[in-house]
Amino acid sequence: MKAASNRRSAVAGSFYSADPGVLLREVRFWLSEAARPPAPAFGVMVPHAGYAYSGSICGHALASVEVGPRVLILHTKHQAGGGLLSLADYATWETPLGNVNCDARLTEALAGVHGVTCSNAAHSRDHAAEVVLPFLQVLRPDVKIAVISVGRFDDEDLPRLGSAFANAVKSCGGALIIASSDMNHYESHMQTLEKDEHALAHLAAFDAPGLLKTCEHEDISMCGAYATALMLETTHALGASCVEILEHTTSGPTSGDYEQVVGYASARVS
Repeated sequence: MKAASNRRSAVAGSFYSADPGVLLREVRFWLSEAARPPAPAFGVMVPHAGYAYSGSICGHALASVEVGPRVLILHTKHQAGGGLLSLADYATWETPLGNVNCDARLTEALAGVHGVTCSNAAHSRDHAAEVVLPFLQVLRPDVKIAVISVGRFDDEDLPRLGSAFANAVKSCGGALIIASSDMNHYESHMQTLEKDEHALAHLAAFDAPGLLKTCEHEDISMCGAYATALMLETTHALGASCVEILEHTTSGPTSGDYEQVVGYASARVS
């Protein structure tokens, strides 16, 4: 697989500061307070809204895990194009803090998984992976990444995909797996907290199929449910056995609008 050129920043100046100095100060501030004492982890779920809303939760969660040299980011498929599992094919990803290199070995291994397609169509303007990168750059300046946009695949494929993704990760010597997802969207603060708790209960129970069923049956608009379920199934196949919910809130306290909110939560998988 031949990697394309640099993926230019798409949301610097909107989701987070385009000023390198301001961005570095903000990211360091949020990383200075871990949600839990840092520990080895197989995976982590973080939100992907603008930093004003979810930067603190994202930073606190990532400060709670040990970030190694290789990271796989699974995120919501916001953007049309590519397949249901669209693997980015960039050589580097740009942020105001510099470029993050693609991990060619992991990307090549994932490209061999049945159902994964190599395409940048789903990644050129999507924010869900990009907003995570400045935190990784500060925590691990030499980090290399692979990024997959995850659409709604057949639930029956989850065990096969989790096993195949785990084998790809193991073949490269391991990777931290990040699921980038927000929680329920555009209902009241109390409704969102209540709905989110139903989904988070399955997450805490390490129940990926239950997470997907609950989101569907209870109309919980967790945008990255499939990305998170795939992270859970993959980390389980790698040997993980515990999920800790770290933080949970909504956009209400920041925006002042408690009638139309988005939920944000984080979790650590070990």
